[in-house]
This record gives sequence, C-alpha cells and structure tokens, in this order.
Amino acid sequence: MKKLCCLLFLFSIGLKAQNLYSVDISGETPVILSGHLKQGSNVAPNGDKMELNSLYFIKNGKPWYPVMGEFHFSRVPKSQWEDSILKMKAAGIDVIATYVFWIYHEEEEGKWNWEGENDLKTFVSLCKKHGIFVFPRIGPWCHGEVRNGGFPDWIVKRGNMRTNDAAYLSNVQKFYDEIGAQLKGLYFKDGGPIIGVQIENEFRFNNPKGLEHILGLKQMAIPSGIDVPYYTATGWPGSNLKQDELVPVWGAYPEAPWDKKTTELPLSKNYLFGTLRNDPAIGSDLFGKQEDVANYSGYRYPYATAEMGGGNQVTYHRRPIINSDDVTALAYTKIGSGANLMGYYMFHGGSNKIGKLSTFQESKATKYPNDYAIINYDFQAPIGEFGILKPSFYNFKVLHTFLNEFGNDLVTYQAYFPDKMPKEASDAETLRFAVRAKEGSGFVFISHFQRKLEMKEIKDVQFQLKLSENKSIVFPEKLISIKNNTQAIFPFNMNIEGLNLQYATAQPLCKIEGAEPLYVFFEVDGIAPEFVFDKNKIKEVKTTDAAINGFPEKYKFNNLHAGLNCIIELVSNNGKIVRILTLSANQARNAYKMDNGGQQKLLISNAPLLITGNEITTSGNESFQVQVYPQNSKIEASKKLKKEKSAATLFSFYSAKLKGFEMEVASKEIVDITPDLNSKNQLPADNRLSTVTAANPGPQYQTNLSPVAGSKYYLLSIPKGKKFKVNPFFMTLDYFGDTASVYADGSLIADDFYIGKRWTIGFNQSDKKQSEKQIVLQIVPLSTESQIYFEPGIREAISGKDTAGLKSVQLQIKEKITFSIQ
Repeated sequence: MKKLCCLLFLFSIGLKAQNLYSVDISGETPVILSGHLKQGSNVAPNGDKMELNSLYFIKNGKPWYPVMGEFHFSRVPKSQWEDSILKMKAAGIDVIATYVFWIYHEEEEGKWNWEGENDLKTFVSLCKKHGIFVFPRIGPWCHGEVRNGGFPDWIVKRGNMRTNDAAYLSNVQKFYDEIGAQLKGLYFKDGGPIIGVQIENEFRFNNPKGLEHILGLKQMAIPSGIDVPYYTATGWPGSNLKQDELVPVWGAYPEAPWDKKTTELPLSKNYLFGTLRNDPAIGSDLFGKQEDVANYSGYRYPYATAEMGGGNQVTYHRRPIINSDDVTALAYTKIGSGANLMGYYMFHGGSNKIGKLSTFQESKATKYPNDYAIINYDFQAPIGEFGILKPSFYNFKVLHTFLNEFGNDLVTYQAYFPDKMPKEASDAETLRFAVRAKEGSGFVFISHFQRKLEMKEIKDVQFQLKLSENKSIVFPEKLISIKNNTQAIFPFNMNIEGLNLQYATAQPLCKIEGAEPLYVFFEVDGIAPEFVFDKNKIKEVKTTDAAINGFPEKYKFNNLHAGLNCIIELVSNNGKIVRILTLSANQARNAYKMDNGGQQKLLISNAPLLITGNEITTSGNESFQVQVYPQNSKIEASKKLKKEKSAATLFSFYSAKLKGFEMEVASKEIVDITPDLNSKNQLPADNRLSTVTAANPGPQYQTNLSPVAGSKYYLLSIPKGKKFKVNPFFMTLDYFGDTASVYADGSLIADDFYIGKRWTIGFNQSDKKQSEKQIVLQIVPLSTESQIYFEPGIREAISGKDTAGLKSVQLQIKEKITFSIQ
C-alpha cells in the first residue's frame, strides 16, 4: 500500500511538472464569402489574375500570402532606388507600398514636380523590372509624419480639407489625374506591377458622411485611370465594416512616440495573440483613443495589415529604442492570430526633403502634435535611412522566407487559440502561442515576448491539439522549455512530398525544388530539434548528424547538431529521395533562396546578397564567404572567388578578400562658426521656434547653420582619393547631446535626435553638395529642464556639466563585388 501511495504521489508530481497546452482545432470553419467585394480591373494582358475572398488574397487562382513593406521613393535618392528595391526583395518583400505626398509634387499651386526623387513613374518601373508589386497610398491626406500630413500649404490655407467641399474636391481630382497620368501603363490590367491603392489614411468612415466622402474619393480615382484589383482604407480611427468597396487594413506598433507622455507607457496588448486586429494607439495623437471594432466573427474581408511597425520614428519629446524582437514579435503574433497580409510601416527609412517654401517634416509649428527631425526619417526600420541593414532585416527575412514558401497554404488555415491565454500584457507566466490549422495540419506560432517585460521561462511544455472528437496529437515527446523572447513556428502533420511529418520542434524555412527536394528547417535558440515522421510510406532513412529511433508506426529523429551537415534523408516507398536540412538560427538569418527560371539554389553568406536573376551583388569590408547548394553550381565573379575545401556534403564553399576598411576621421572642434554660416542660397527656415519653453523647447538647430547657446561645433574631414570614390560610404558619429546636425557649407544635410546610440550617416561622393564642401557638425546640448522620454540610463549617462560632445568619428567603406551562379 505504501508503494502504491508513493507511485501515485510521484505520478501527480509528474502531472504538475508537465505544462500541457491544449487547443481545439476541430471546430467548424467559418463560411468563406467570395464575389461580394467590389474591386477594380484584375486581369492582366497575359491572363494573370488577382482576386480575393473574405479570408485571403488570390493570385492566378491560387491562395496567396502577400508580404508588403513601405518604402517612400520621394525620401530616398533616385540613384539608390534600385539597390533599395533589391534589398527589400532580399528580405522577402514582394509588394512595396509607397505614399504619394501631395506637397512633394505640388508645393506651389499648378507647378507639378515629377522629376528626380519625385519620379513616381521611374520608381514603379524599377519595381516592375525586379518583379515587385506596388501598392501606392494616394491620399490625398497621408500623414507619414510629413508637413500638413502631405497637404500643400496652399490647400491648408483654403480650408475644408477632407470634406465634400467642391473646391477641395476639384483640387483632389487634379492631384488624382496627375497620379493617374504618371502611372499610365503600369497598372496590373496593363501588365504593370500596381495591384492596389489605398484611399485616404486614418479617415473615420463609420458614419454616413465619412463613408460618402471616402467612397467618393474612390470614384474620383477610377476615371483618373487608377483602376486596380484592390482598394483599401485604414480601419482606424473608425471604419464601416459592412461596406463592400474598400478592404480595411490594420496595424500595430511596438511603441507610441506620438503619445504626449514623457514617462513609461503601459505595456502594449499588441503582443498578445487573439482576435484584436488594431492597435488602439495608432493615430491617438490626432484622433484620440479608439476601440477595436473589428474584434468579432463574421468579418467580410481578408485580415490585412498595412502598418505593422517595422520600427518607430522618434519624436523630439519621446525617444524609444526599438530592437529587432520588438518588431518581429508583433509579426509572429499577428500572423499566428490570422493575418493574411503582412504590411510593414516602415520597412525602409528615408530622408525628408527641404522644399522651396518650407521644410517638409511634421512639427508643432504647423499645428500638429509632434516635432520630428527636419530630415531624418530612419524610423529604426529594418533598412535604415541610408540603406543600412539592421538586425531586424535578417530576422524578418527568416519569417518572410517561410511566408514566401509556405504562406500560400497558411492563408487557408484558420486561427485557433488555447484554452488558457493571457488577458493582460503584464502576464509574464502564461505561454503566448496560437495555432493556424486546416483539416488536422498546420503550425504552432509562438511569440513568448513582451516589450519592457521579462517573460518567465516555461518549462516542460507539450502541446495537445484536438483534431476531432476522438483524436488528438500531443507533441513534442521530449518536453521543451520556452525561454523569454522565443519566437518560433512548429509544423504538425505537414505534407513533405507525400510523407507525413507528424511534428517538428524546428522551424521551416524554405524548400529547394529538384529531383531530390531539400526541405530547410532551422533550430530555434534554446530548443532541441526533433522530427517525427509517419513510417508507413518510408522505405529507408539515413542521417549524417542525428539519432534515428524506429518505432512500429513512426521514425523519430533527435540529438541533431544543427548545421550544414545536419541532414535527414528519407526514401519513400516509390524510391523518391527527400532531404531535411536543419540549419542553426544564425545560418538561417544568413540564408537566401535563389530562383532563376526554375533553377533553385540556397546560399548562405556572411554578407547581404542582392539577387537579380542569376547575378548576385554583395559588399563588405572583410573576408566574404558564401556556401552554395547544390554543390555542382558554377560561379563566375567580377572578383576572383576562391573555392575552399568544405566539410559540408551538400554545399560548395567560396571566399574572397574584400578591400573595404574602417578608419578614424579627423574632427576639429571650432569655436567661431561665422565663416561656416550659409550667407548665400539660404534654405527655407523652419518655423518651429515660435514658442519655446525650458520644459518643452523643441529642437533648436536650423536648416541653415545657426548659433545655439552651449552647442559644440566640429569640422569633419572627409578623406579624398581614389579609394574613397565609393558610392556611398558611411560615417559613424559617437556623440552625446540633445540633437546632432550636419551641414555642408552651412546647409543642413543630415540630423538626429539623440537616443543613446551611435549615429551613422551615408555620404555620396558623386554629390558635390556633400563631397566638396566644408562639413560642420553641430551638437546642441541636452537641457536639464527639458521633458524628454529616454530609455532607462540614457539621460543619466550625460547629466552633468558637459551635456554635448563628440567622442569619435569612424568612416566605413565597403567593396562591392558581383558574381553569377549557374
């Protein structure tokens, strides 16, 4: 009897130790509506077709998962557009969204400007060249942290904006006509890349008057030639969710720098899985708090996003630091919750232009709630203001590679949620996950992350998924621990060339087609990979770096050592060979799938790869390395690539020494800036400084170099010579203060609000404004009285007598090489 009690006691302890997370995925799926949404022309001359239903988007008759990233052509030098488009494509973006800011194109009434950085037609044509769809957001009001939300000053002076006022609509019609003319021949129906447009932005149309206005704008766009497969509108701050003309799009940001507070904000619910589709904080500075009206069943549209924060643009009064996990966790959460279009704002930062009459950034002087930098619109995006790739670029690339490969199935899967879910963002003890599934197969999405909160490690985790009344799947067999910040996707009952993968505790990345297909997974940090396959259709198994456990009905593979040699080979009953490759997480971040005319390859490199057909461009300042699958691929290079010995059985290995380098740049502190003032060709002055208080002074620097009390000034020496004829090169400033601004002959060319990190700016040697002029850095001191939110420890580190200064300046040059793979 004592033995029995002891065994029962130990059994009860075992039950308590196991964290079994249950989800019922056996319920009936909602009815999918189709044919009810009134969209535009959707058939291209070659027969390609774009459609949608109430669950997902459809391309050429097949479900489609679009991955969309925002890039503002008018905020990036025209010479860099193609490089930027290729970087976005490398990150897995297949649709580029872009605002068309009215003030950029008609600053003065009747004087249209579609040249240079305003050349919308050329930008869209470049997207077409590289196989990227385009989704213009045509306003007329855009926001985008632009002056007047994009309205020209002359429109603002006349009033009655965003109403059915006849004079206002007449000017809008001219604006739409201009856009229509610029994009003629580039619409999807003409064989072009433009598949949709967004009408207006952050416009309330949950009332009859608002609905009449926004639908009227759509009807004005169509006769201008803007006839597209998809028309959208932001679902916030209030939208009519019964109308059939516009697809609502949603968003979620990691922070709210537009919030008036200068203290820590409440924890965001955006990081919780669930039916919440909108971030109530978006637009709260302009429109007040909003409730999530899309949080209900019976939704008539595909769950689409347009403003998933790729970062956040800091305001003068609020300067959060956004890290990679802060943004990628949002994407994992929303995809797991059912989102079927991932649209990021911003995916690529940029630089505001300075107009003929005024600066173009949002500021309090224009009666908007926030002061932004005059030029800097880096947004802490995956691709920065000057094209620099951030850690989030590589982590998003991993997720998007999965969506590009498996998303077309995923969009047909419903979202299911566990019995036990955190109700508040402050819950650090409940595992955060959801399931996307259909007919017993699908993916478990994990995002055990909350910005500004340390999540508890959940040990001994298993998932129990109810497939039907009498059938469930429980996995993994070996209990796992989910650590703080874990983001993962685990498949179950996944069809791999007719073989059933019961489950894997490794994340799918992509598939490389071929006579012997290669399925690529990667190890999630902190979780041992385990694969279990049904045995009934497998004739033979082999591994190079894993243990095989054979059971009557299954094969289990564990003790894997992730890497290029971690291969499971499966031979089906019909003799077909399928391989499973499990990479490390870092290798996955550095992996690129290449598809040129059906010839698919996998490349893993320590440098970013920009792929055009079979041609690849990269740049770096150190030893370049690339591993190529399959091994028999042939490489031709502009610079000799040395073939190295490789221990990898499936990959060939190449390397090259690049001539890029880093060096210190001379900087000289100057006291008298009189010789450096801009006495000629003055830029329009910024009128922010009309109301200044000690607590809320706003940025003090100007478009033309001007003295500010307590500022430090430095003369920066840009080296000359052949080796610097690189376009562009980068300068990193390690400084401290309130703001930093860089001037060429007294004219502002770059600026920054200090957030506690080094600031890197790009220089273009072909631009004489930058390369042949006197470069002066102004650092305005941080006032002890100013009310500004900084991340903990940032302000404290510079609070003292010396609140402005320059520590060092580093210059980086990267050599570019091109090679092709056959």
